[in-house]
Amino acid sequence: MTGKKFVESQDVESRLEMAFRPVRPSRKFIQKVRGRIHVSPSVIVAERLNDTPRLLLLIGGVLSVGLLVATGVRALFYLVNKSRL
Repeated sequence: MTGKKFVESQDVESRLEMAFRPVRPSRKFIQKVRGRIHVSPSVIVAERLNDTPRLLLLIGGVLSVGLLVATGVRALFYLVNKSRL
């Protein structure tokens, strides 16, 4: 070996257990975390589903971008094929 002492796993476990004692969180922290957990996300989902104008705008934008890309690719192919003739 290179001079380092081999430490058994049981020894490491007992040293870590002695060095790190569990800490109880404060009541204020527990209440704060519980308050964050109990937020009902179903209300937020229901509100988002009722936003149809935004959804239609999003779908229209995606379709428009798709058509622009398709038109650009088609024009590019047309120009490449025309140059070969």
